[in-house]
Amino acid sequence: MKCLTFIAVLATLVIPAAVCRADVPALDHVMVVIMENHSYDQVRVKTYTASLIADYSACTQSYAVTHPSLPNYLALWAGSTFGVNNDNCPSPGSPYYTENLGHACEAAGKTWRSYCEDLPSAGSAVCSYSGYERKHAPWTDFGNLNHSNERPLSDLATDISAGHLPTLSFVVPNQCNSTHDCSLSTGDAWLAARVPGWLDALGPKGVLILTWDEDDDVSGNHILTVFAGATVKNGFSHTGTMNHYNVVRTICDALGLAYAGAAASATPVDDVWAPLIPVKKKTLGSVKAIYR
Repeated sequence: MKCLTFIAVLATLVIPAAVCRADVPALDHVMVVIMENHSYDQVRVKTYTASLIADYSACTQSYAVTHPSLPNYLALWAGSTFGVNNDNCPSPGSPYYTENLGHACEAAGKTWRSYCEDLPSAGSAVCSYSGYERKHAPWTDFGNLNHSNERPLSDLATDISAGHLPTLSFVVPNQCNSTHDCSLSTGDAWLAARVPGWLDALGPKGVLILTWDEDDDVSGNHILTVFAGATVKNGFSHTGTMNHYNVVRTICDALGLAYAGAAASATPVDDVWAPLIPVKKKTLGSVKAIYR
């Protein structure tokens, strides 16, 4: 009887990977990096971006939701374009008070920060400064979150060094490094110089989501989205059709956040995650299942 009981307990601990259901895992950190105005076929062949595709998981049928930039950024932040069809500053109809990723983090007791290159100071409401454009910073248009979390990009290195990487972070390059005003090679080199360090900082239960806000207006808004980090499959392609709302839904599921806007009805990207592979470790009188 004791032997049968032990076998039954062992069976509950060691589950074949093949029967594990694909799902979005609970993560400690999510970082979203947003680039500008180029299509899937344009960016996927650039040297560093291609290496991320080869090493991690790429979404091959990812699409922006509209044009121009601002409504796409709003979609990535709050699951809605709010009917906006221009880049006016401030955003038409703002401040908004609907659910968004920042407010959802605050309500859940989690930390968030945006890091915008060339932002002149934390919480600045300036429309344009050097290479910074507020149209690429949707959090500035909401009245229900803490604007002190809107930081210059230089603060990201400081936060990482201090061990204070927030649960959710959004990283926005300036107009040149995002490839809005400069070449694809410039943006690719910018990513190559920074993303490896960010991946290290995200740790074993973090993911970096690299995406583009929209295409060059001639490719049906077909963009590239890449999931990178220790939590995702190597060299995998997610082939399902998706858009910014699916990205928001995936972030909400990964961090346990309230759904924002259209994220509530969107399907999460749930097949890019590395399977939990049990490793049996025997000790005296016990068997442990260890998952990576």
